[in-house]
Amino acid sequence: MIAMKHRAIANLRTGAAGFSLIELLVSMGVTVVIMGTVMQTMSSAIRANQQTLLMTGMNANLRTGMDLMTRDLLQTGQGMPSGGVILIPSGAGSSQIKLPGPPGTNYRSVVGDLDMSGVTPGPGLGPVINGVATDMITVLEADSAFDHKSLSALAANGSSMTVSKPQPDGSTCDISNGGPDDVLPGQLILLTKGSAAALVEVTSVNGDQTAFFATGDSLNLNQPGAAAGNITALLATAPPDVLCTANCQPALPATQYLPTQATRIRMISYYLDATTVPTRPRLVRRMNNGNPLVFDNTLGNVVAFDVEGMLITYDINDGATNPSGVRFNAADLAGTGSCSPNPCNMNQIRKVNATVTGRSPIVSQTSGQFFRNSLSTEVALRSLAFVDRYRG
Repeated sequence: MIAMKHRAIANLRTGAAGFSLIELLVSMGVTVVIMGTVMQTMSSAIRANQQTLLMTGMNANLRTGMDLMTRDLLQTGQGMPSGGVILIPSGAGSSQIKLPGPPGTNYRSVVGDLDMSGVTPGPGLGPVINGVATDMITVLEADSAFDHKSLSALAANGSSMTVSKPQPDGSTCDISNGGPDDVLPGQLILLTKGSAAALVEVTSVNGDQTAFFATGDSLNLNQPGAAAGNITALLATAPPDVLCTANCQPALPATQYLPTQATRIRMISYYLDATTVPTRPRLVRRMNNGNPLVFDNTLGNVVAFDVEGMLITYDINDGATNPSGVRFNAADLAGTGSCSPNPCNMNQIRKVNATVTGRSPIVSQTSGQFFRNSLSTEVALRSLAFVDRYRG
């Protein structure tokens, strides 16, 4: 009886001992296989999610930059004089005007140029990225918030203008009340009188509706001593001005005078900056210079990051072959390129074809390479193709 009790206790202890070593090893092996499969699946999901985020972010970044560029191109030439060109200081006593560009550049107008076109191509003038020279572009357009405003005074030496608060159409133009018609230092003003025009840069503004155009402006537009294309030549255009009086009613019939009017012009440039952060080149949008007195090529606004390429070509209307895809390189300007036997003319540009290439900010965990993509657009320049013959 006692022996039977000992055997029962022994059997009970044996049953309470748990899994055997073999069972433990088998269960651990199964667990490792399952966990490995789960981890591999999770890793694949994480990599796929990263790729999606990188590609989505890259494409959204490119679209943002391209949308802004397209918007500006659509307005190119708007409100500009007939022909889509603006005279610049030229002849005796003149010097080259300064043109915006990427950091480290020092671009000037071509010696002997009489005017500036609505579109100024810059083939290969941007930084070299991945062994390829990038392009830049500068366009001109009128700002509809300050368009053909009447003046109550214009300095005899062309150093200032005073904008009339009551305008002939009954509207009020206050250039310093925080509204859209404010005139600020660094802005460009196109003064027109009949067919004569002059582009000047505002250097300062006071509180009585007066804007000043001192020499030494950042773009070197204020050149009263130049023989042509400046405010002095505009003032000399006959007949003399009859400016807006207190109630903005001219003293003479409209057929007997030519009033000088002021329009704000936006000079907008797009280029790539591979200098500020060389490992992350960016697309820059620059309005005018950005400073009224100091020329500075670091003043543009970044509109897209990690942009490695920008290629811009043009379709022109020369009345003959109307070539497309024109680069405006040295051969095109010399008459041996796309418009042969004639030189290509910037004033004949009617469409801009732009392609920007971007990459992801970091490399993919899967391939160890950057994702890259390109966006392209074609923009017809309506204001340079059509003329409003009813506009005075």
